[in-house]
Amino acid sequence: MRRFAYYLVGAAIICANGGVWAQAKVSKDQLVGSWQVTSVSLKRSDGTSSEPFGATPNGQLIFSPSGRYSFVVMRPDMPKIAAKDRMKGTDDENRAIVQGSLVHFGRYTINETEGSYTLQIEGSSYAADVGTTQTRSISKFSGDEFEILNRTPTSGASAQLTFKRNR
Repeated sequence: MRRFAYYLVGAAIICANGGVWAQAKVSKDQLVGSWQVTSVSLKRSDGTSSEPFGATPNGQLIFSPSGRYSFVVMRPDMPKIAAKDRMKGTDDENRAIVQGSLVHFGRYTINETEGSYTLQIEGSSYAADVGTTQTRSISKFSGDEFEILNRTPTSGASAQLTFKRNR
């Protein structure tokens, strides 16, 4: 009986927090601006995790007041193309650049009730995303920092990203 009571209390806490990823309330005014990407972590269904853009990724997410957004993230150790001409990269150089970066842009809307934002992707370095609509759950928001969960990243694993407001 005691075990059942603990189970009920735990389930109630999880439900009250919206599940493992409780969503934060946030308004458009709070998100508008320029944000630095501070971490990107992938979690696979087998329990493994990775940082595809390294421990200190370079990147920005910009939300404009007019409803446009731009996102770019890349590894800090991107290779330089030896030929000094981006059209003459070797297969290895090009592979490292493509796998170490992601860029997309388009329009966005905020769902204050659900604590999420939705992207309408108009252009992307990952062409399969062009024309798609994707929602990001905001799991934490503290004014100058926020965290999202992307359940549909281009890598096939759940992605957790953190951002810090650019000043």
